[in-house]
This record gives sequence, structure tokens and C-alpha cells, in this order.
Amino acid sequence: MSTSARTRYLRHRRRWMRSLRFETPAIRQAYQTMTDLVEDNAVSPPGAKDVIAVTAPFAVGKSTLVRTWAQDRYRDIIGDRIHLSQLPTWNREPGVVADEVPVVWLDLEAASKVRAFNIQLLQYFGYPISGAITDLTARIHRILDAHRVRLLVVDDANLLNLRHRDARDVLDHLKHINTVLGQRGASLVLVGADLEDGAVVRDPQMAGRLRTISLKPCPIDTPAEITRWQNTLAGIEDLVLPYLPAAQRGILAGHHAPRIWRLTQGYLGDVARLIAEAAHLAAHEDTWTLRITDLERAQLSKRAQIAAPRLRETPAGRPRGAPSVEVAAS
Repeated sequence: MSTSARTRYLRHRRRWMRSLRFETPAIRQAYQTMTDLVEDNAVSPPGAKDVIAVTAPFAVGKSTLVRTWAQDRYRDIIGDRIHLSQLPTWNREPGVVADEVPVVWLDLEAASKVRAFNIQLLQYFGYPISGAITDLTARIHRILDAHRVRLLVVDDANLLNLRHRDARDVLDHLKHINTVLGQRGASLVLVGADLEDGAVVRDPQMAGRLRTISLKPCPIDTPAEITRWQNTLAGIEDLVLPYLPAAQRGILAGHHAPRIWRLTQGYLGDVARLIAEAAHLAAHEDTWTLRITDLERAQLSKRAQIAAPRLRETPAGRPRGAPSVEVAAS
């Protein structure tokens, strides 16, 4: 390649690798569980439905999982219309056409109030945001019908702090919205860090409706967990090895498996960044494989940097106290 062509290729390759979404058996199970719960809500009697809560520590991949799942739900609902150049629409009534928006995603703001939440939802659809809270809420009721909303995802639900009156009001409002959605066979999904210990679970009415899906970093404390860790890395190899032509099969799932765990402690978000950064270094320096130095030089989150030095290695190169890793079949 010419210098300019090589620079463009490496830039696009790095961007592609940073966009990759890696999976674990737990993530695949969570994906199916969410699908089952939403389908159950769609066919159960009208009224308040089960609320799906997806929770995990930061950097485990909960928001990535739910966003991927929500995008797939959108494609399933829209079907072949997704290939059309215009947004999907439907006839609300004779002569009246509305955009069909089956999936809505909101990022809850810190110190949110009911009015601010309503405004976020209205702005998502491009509706006016003036008026009293009751007027905005009534407008939202009409919007849910007009645009055939089937799924409302609220991310950063961990920001609700019930020590503040406004947060309690927002939680009560979410319960109301869940009832409104439930009357239409739709579902509410909450996403947030450590929700098991937060305001949502401590509310008796909400806790009675919650179906919690918890994700955790990948442990390697037992032979079965080691195998799952290796299978996860083997799946990553399937994606990235075609772009590392000098790398041998098993370089992640076998050779580097203990080191990758030591550097990331099994947090999938950090694993994704580590592999992308190390692969970029390997390409930039024309080695086209993953070396120990590439992994050690990759810039990870502050959480991973703080935790990694505490996991001292044995002379064999594995974390002290962790079982040795042999290549397992994926």
C-alpha cells in the first residue's frame, strides 16, 4: 500500500475493531431472557406489566447488550420496511399518517424531575414541550398510541436517589408509565449500574414487578468458569484473527488468556478496548499478531489500571491464585 492508503486502512480498521461487540454465555442468556419477558408482556392481560431491569457494574457491557437487543427488536417489528428510504409509518385513522416508533431509548438525567423526564420523552418524538406537567403526561399517553411504542428503555436508572423528593416523584411517574405501556402490551426496561442495591428495588411496588437480569465480570475461579472465559476469547478470535494474519489460532483463548484476564479482570468493556488497542499497535508496527508488549501498552480504564497491579503474576505468567489455562474447545 501507499503511505496514504495504509494510513486510511489502519484508521478504518481501528474504528471497526472499536465498534465490535463481544459476547459471553451470560450475555446470550440475558438476551434471550429479555426477549421472553417482552413477549410475555405482549400477551398477558392489560395493566401494569413486569418491568425488566438490567444491571451490572460499570464496563461489563449492560448498555451495549440492551442497545443491541433493542435494535434487534426494532428490526423484528419493522420487518422488511427497514429497507425503505423513508421512516416507517402507519395509518392511525383514515387520512392520518404517523411515524411508527416501536422502540424508544432515554438516558435518565441526573437529578431528574418528572417535568424533565416528560420533556425528554416529548423531544424524542419532536413534540411541543410547553405546558403543565399533567398536560405533558397526557400528551405522552397520546404519543404512545400514535406511534405504536412497544418498548421504552430508560438507561442510567441508577441515578435515581430516593433521598430526594424529585427522584421519588420520577420513580412514581415511571410506575405510571409502566401501567400505561402495559395497557398497550408494551414493556418498560430499566438499565443501570448496581440496581439491586438502589432506589428501584427498595420501592415495594416496583420490586413486585421487577424481573432483574444481573451481569457480572467473567470469573475464572473454577474449571467451568475458565472454559467459559476461553470460549469467550475464542469467539473474539473468530472476529479479529482475519485482520491479524500473523497470529495463530489460540493466541487469545490459550496463550494470552491469563494475561487478558489480569489486565481486565473479566470486564467485557475493558476486554474490547484491550483487544482493539493491542491489534492497532500490532498493525501499526507491522507485526500483525498480538504480543505481550501490545497488550501491556494498551490504554485501559482507570478501574482496570488500579485493579491490575493487585493481581500479581506467578513466574509462569498467570494471576496468583488463578487456575492455569489450557486451550479448550469452543
